[in-house]
Amino acid sequence: AWYLLLAGFLFVLPGWALLALLWPDWDALAWGERLGLAGGMSLALYPLLFLWTEMIGLHLGALYAWLPALAGLGVILWRYIAGCRACPATKGSVEGSKVEGHRSEFISRILHPVLHIAFHDITLLLILVLIFLTRFWVIRSLDVPMWGDSVQHTMIAQLMLDHGGLFKSWEPYAPYNSLTVQFGFPSFVALFAWLTGLGSVKAALIVGQIVNELAVLALYPLAVHIANGNRWAGIGAVLVAGLLSPIPAFYVNWGRYAQLAGQAILPVALWLVWEALEGGRRRTNDRRSTMDDRSPVTRRPSSGWIIITIAALALAGMMLTYYRMPFYYATFVLTLLVGWGLPGWRRDGRVWVCKLGILLAVAVLAGLFFLPWGLRLVGSHLAGAVKAGVTSGAPVDAVQADYQAWCSLFEYMPETLVIVALAGLAWSLARKRWMVAALGLWVALLSAVIAGGLIHLPGANMMQTFAILIALYIPVGLVVGWMIAEIAGPGNGKMQQSLVAVAVFVIAVLGALGQRNNAVPATFAMVTRPDNRAMVWIRENTPENARFLVEGFLIYNGASIVGSDAGWWIPLLAHRQNTMPPQYAILNEVPIQPDYTPGMVALVKKLETIPLDSPQGVELLCGEGITHIYIGQGQGKVGFGVAQLFSPDELLDSQDYSLLYHQDRVYVFALKAGICP
Repeated sequence: AWYLLLAGFLFVLPGWALLALLWPDWDALAWGERLGLAGGMSLALYPLLFLWTEMIGLHLGALYAWLPALAGLGVILWRYIAGCRACPATKGSVEGSKVEGHRSEFISRILHPVLHIAFHDITLLLILVLIFLTRFWVIRSLDVPMWGDSVQHTMIAQLMLDHGGLFKSWEPYAPYNSLTVQFGFPSFVALFAWLTGLGSVKAALIVGQIVNELAVLALYPLAVHIANGNRWAGIGAVLVAGLLSPIPAFYVNWGRYAQLAGQAILPVALWLVWEALEGGRRRTNDRRSTMDDRSPVTRRPSSGWIIITIAALALAGMMLTYYRMPFYYATFVLTLLVGWGLPGWRRDGRVWVCKLGILLAVAVLAGLFFLPWGLRLVGSHLAGAVKAGVTSGAPVDAVQADYQAWCSLFEYMPETLVIVALAGLAWSLARKRWMVAALGLWVALLSAVIAGGLIHLPGANMMQTFAILIALYIPVGLVVGWMIAEIAGPGNGKMQQSLVAVAVFVIAVLGALGQRNNAVPATFAMVTRPDNRAMVWIRENTPENARFLVEGFLIYNGASIVGSDAGWWIPLLAHRQNTMPPQYAILNEVPIQPDYTPGMVALVKKLETIPLDSPQGVELLCGEGITHIYIGQGQGKVGFGVAQLFSPDELLDSQDYSLLYHQDRVYVFALKAGICP
């Protein structure tokens, strides 16, 4: 509960304050809409803050966490107080008691949402509680985030803590001298670590679950928008994504937090650009018809450029958080033009020019916000990969092989939800709800991006069907949410509303029970508590210049390597060097020694055929400057179909190695003195 309170302070207040200050009719939105928008907007702002302060040579350290949140809190309090002072005195006030009247008005403004809570509000609140409980329940026995992606995210976060902001050198954890990869999620981890005093490892574990919750909550405002203001659509979307679909909850096993963080911003960025196309005007008639408890809509003067700028900020922050997100964004915008724009604007050329101009303005402004990072990417490995896709295209065989992943659809999205979503698309066509029906087109366009590599579409070679499959909870949640809104009706019948609320809550409880075992440490945990004890021993009993050989295996057809047990975490947990750099660094960054990355890949290739207890194996380790060997509790087998690279048995029987540490299944060996020249 304490961590959630701090998460609200850090990841809700800044976005809430910005939107409350600048967005027209902010107070007319439901609290669920405001909460979802504030979370996504806050996440988008922080990477931009890190980037632009780095641009002027300013590293704020812990102030990155404190200043935006405190400023946001100040703005919110100021708005409430200013709003109360602008209100007429309460009925019971008399001359000379204006202060008391203002105080009563202030309290009533705060308590109004509580006193006028409706069925859908109670249902949403209970669902959010269940989501929070399930997300934290599954990590109760974990000390370290799971699987491979967690290594690189945590290392970047630790480097941000060490440097007080962005950095270029990965030392002392890995010998690389550039940073061009996405850094949104690591920045959230660093912020939380500064605020709480937790280390980067524990903070990464907790923030991963917080961002998971925000990714689900972010669907609420977009779903309500698609359903013309019916809040049951938002509740349905949150229910599906948070408790019925195994994704995104299952992200905790993969540590795929960069995509998760991007998806926590995506629905908010889409809502903002949609509103920008509408000019920031609330669709009062549609929305008020489903929300009898909402205060009357009051518009205040606002600039269209402010709306466009806020939409651009969200887009730029999302791009810094996950590089694939522009494809999700652009394909939705195309869907929006077909499902919402085409029926409304038809052949009115002036309207089309105006709306396309708004989209262009959002894109150009977002590009300007992103520009410092874009300049940093020039000449990088990432830029080279995009250029290679443009110049050579994608092989047909590679595209066909990638599309084979659709055969695994039901591993990521339950068959029942897929059937309900397809039925929802059919029903939306029958009802002529074109924007709902167009969500199916969104998935098709997104999938078509991969085939775009055949026609040299820039960046298409970086897209994967798997990345689409694990984001399907978004369109499925939106469609199923709309179906629930159709069942609940316009919201005038209290009995109908109460029955829907009870049914939704019962389904939510059953979903929560199904989510309680979503984490699978036996398969995905690289670091266990025996490993943690060994890391402490290594810090206390090995020299600082020790270099550990660790378990790993080849990936990407032998082009790269990854770790396969806790040895991969040694630089972070034991502060010693190892032979397995983080994957982001291997694929994207510049090594200090030009031959370092290919040398580490070649080392793993050689160890697949050369035993460590042979003269050639000892010579190989000596040539790489390796002094120690680590075999973790996972025995080098953490992953699917992974074979152990070397075993403790071959080392125990060798005269060239000394056993220094052995508890449970964790071993630490050292090359004996004098073995290496």
